[in-house]
Amino acid sequence: MQDACNRPATLAKAFYLTYTGISPTVANEVCHRAGLDADAHTDSISADEKLHLANEFFWLISDIKEEKFEPCMIKKGAEPIEFSAINLREYSDYPDYTCEHYDSICEVLERFYADKDLYTRIRQKSVDLRRVVNTALERDVKKLSLQQKQLKDTEKREKYKVYGELLQAYGYGVEEGAKKLEALNYYTNEMITIPLDPQLSAQENAQKYFAKYNKLKRTYEALLALTVEVQNEITYLESVANSLDIAVTEEDLAAIKEELTGSGFIKKHSQKKGARTAKSKPFHYRSNDGFDIFVGKNNLQNEELTFKVANGGDWWFHAKGMPGSHVIVKTEGKELPDRTFEEAARLAGYYSKGRGVDKLEIDYLQRKNVKKPNGSAPGFVVYYTNYSMTIHTDISDIPFVE
Repeated sequence: MQDACNRPATLAKAFYLTYTGISPTVANEVCHRAGLDADAHTDSISADEKLHLANEFFWLISDIKEEKFEPCMIKKGAEPIEFSAINLREYSDYPDYTCEHYDSICEVLERFYADKDLYTRIRQKSVDLRRVVNTALERDVKKLSLQQKQLKDTEKREKYKVYGELLQAYGYGVEEGAKKLEALNYYTNEMITIPLDPQLSAQENAQKYFAKYNKLKRTYEALLALTVEVQNEITYLESVANSLDIAVTEEDLAAIKEELTGSGFIKKHSQKKGARTAKSKPFHYRSNDGFDIFVGKNNLQNEELTFKVANGGDWWFHAKGMPGSHVIVKTEGKELPDRTFEEAARLAGYYSKGRGVDKLEIDYLQRKNVKKPNGSAPGFVVYYTNYSMTIHTDISDIPFVE
């Protein structure tokens, strides 16, 4: 152990360079268990810390000798990141990582490489869909920025209205050819200066200002409607991007493509006769209290879960103010325990854009209080009375139903 601690390197590197059979992953884990930074230099830790590090290392070696293995795989979302024959506690500090435990290292290896292959294949197959979504998002963000700038230019419309009204009230005292009028603004009780066109009468100047006001007002109202429309489209596209992030099968991608086609972002092509695509299914979990929890993978699925699968007495969960899955807890007429509420909220956080955030606010309410506005985009809902809770997004302890 002394050889490792005297080696001029980071703690983790010193371990795996000194001891044969110790991988960087295991070296990092030993440092984590000792409460030390794996990237710290060996000469930066105290004698007590070195002793603690040595004890953790020998305890781990003792477990291995006694065949006390805990085969596991670490995932970040759907992506397999790491695997090991020992429990990797260091990832428990990160809510966007989950640890899956298995009975044997052979099962871990089989699942790791199968899931890795599937994840890579899904990412490759989703490239075209991501390009469609990202292109539309970039276009809408630029459009919204321009509209907001134009909206700001209309802010002076009220000033022109006041000019027109004051000219009507005080214009009788304006001399011919005057270039300005000093008048009391009866809205603010302050004196203001109104620029005048000397070639026009006071009344004509007033009409000119009213015309400017009306034009800017019409522009403002039109732009306001357009910005709402573009903002809603951005929100929708962000929700599709989140659906792509959580897609795990080719059926999930097919469902997203179908959604984008129905929304007009992908040109519709005639399907070959007899061709059928397997239907994407929502994620299915079961709370530790035995309640079924369903998580939508895309907007069409979210809508089906919320308005067809769930009944009015079931509970509905969603990450507050951001794209994410609709999460439904089937109550079967029973009262939900607090633990089930918390687990469903964590699932709503994990399958949202806020995945990985330490603390995330989740809205929840009974399904009967969730409404869909007429003509709104797939998956878009509104609600006005809800409860909220703050959670972390670790779902590793919530049973997944195959």
